[in-house]
Amino acid sequence: MQNLTGCDNQIKFLNHSLPNKCYFGCRNATKRTLKMYELQKEKYLGNTKKIFDNTQGIAVVETEYKNKVYEGWHSHNNAHITLFVRGGTSEKRKNFSETVGPGSLLFYHSDELHLNQDTLFPSKNINIEIEENFLKELQITESIIEKSVQNAALTKFLILKIFKESMVADTFTGDTITMLFAQLSNSHTHLERFEKSPFWVKSLSELLNDCWNENPNLQDLAQVLNLNPITISKHFPKYFGCTLGEYMRRIKINRSLSLITSNKINLTEIGFECGFADQSHFIRTFKNQTGFLPKQFQKL
Repeated sequence: MQNLTGCDNQIKFLNHSLPNKCYFGCRNATKRTLKMYELQKEKYLGNTKKIFDNTQGIAVVETEYKNKVYEGWHSHNNAHITLFVRGGTSEKRKNFSETVGPGSLLFYHSDELHLNQDTLFPSKNINIEIEENFLKELQITESIIEKSVQNAALTKFLILKIFKESMVADTFTGDTITMLFAQLSNSHTHLERFEKSPFWVKSLSELLNDCWNENPNLQDLAQVLNLNPITISKHFPKYFGCTLGEYMRRIKINRSLSLITSNKINLTEIGFECGFADQSHFIRTFKNQTGFLPKQFQKL
């Protein structure tokens, strides 16, 4: 797609490809005039492959980017979480810029201005869009969702489970998606406790993430941290929101996602590299965490 320049051409291009509300300066505006584009519900700059609206305030939108799209400032009516499955882009907000790729997560407030440049083709995203009224019903705010997304592994897995459920699309799908999203919104309480936790908790977190492809037990961890194993066992769920075994499985499967999308090694090698005893254990754990079999995720 051509990189169009000039105010008239941009208006024509945007109105044709994305029939939503545009905000521009006058026809004779200088180059310094800020051009913004507002996207309505379930609308994204890429090509929409699939949309599922659970009619309760959550929409699941799969988008692909195969050609160059509008790279200027734009916003979305609804808050949403984006999981990058393939490709990547350079993301720019008001206060920061970052390069994102497969496995990256981004949260967008409603009407938050951002732009994307240097997008890799093809790219694919899964977007979970949340309406304001739904947040009010749950008695949570966008800031709470933004906080919850910091629990990256859990957020990725819940997004994948929501996406998988949207593919089923039966009588129970709408309620199931709402329940899965509620799990995400509840995770911020553990993050708040973690931030106020004793020093050894953060040391334990670093240790577990460093040995992600190993299988440490309580005795091993207690010895390294010079703690009583009972101390770790008693307080672990309070600060991490799950058991030690569940936390390690999340770390391993989270690491496996990037290994799978890289296509550099086969699934058997990935399972072994992530510390699973055998391929069947890896497959069971992967499906339990994400809702997909590794081969299914590989084809997304």
